[in-house]
Amino acid sequence: MNWRTPALGAIQRTTALLTVTFAILILAADSRAAAFGCLAGGALMIANLAALTLVGRAIIALAQGGGVGTAGVILAPLKMLVFIVLAYFLITTTHLDPAGFMAGALTQFVAIFIETWRASTRGALVRPEDQQA
Repeated sequence: MNWRTPALGAIQRTTALLTVTFAILILAADSRAAAFGCLAGGALMIANLAALTLVGRAIIALAQGGGVGTAGVILAPLKMLVFIVLAYFLITTTHLDPAGFMAGALTQFVAIFIETWRASTRGALVRPEDQQA
């Protein structure tokens, strides 16, 4: 099987679609608070992946400049710490439903699996130029 890497934009779109879908299902099955928690969890994960992209680019830029140094080593864990504190702050101060929040956060993992599967099936298609021996 020929594996391809999924595009970050595709993962973001799929995460947004799954988050809204899950929130609607949770609203119908549970409560408005759980649905709102799902939307907040999904939005936080979308923001996390966007921030991860920026941090990755910054680390690469620092490395190409001659040395990553302490800034490059600290950027990724610092971003992670900021998002952990933000999630804690959101859940405790706004009283988000923790189960709904986790459902929304897990949509990104589902989106990653879906987009990886899509990318791998697109890569496995045989192109006419590949048929020549």
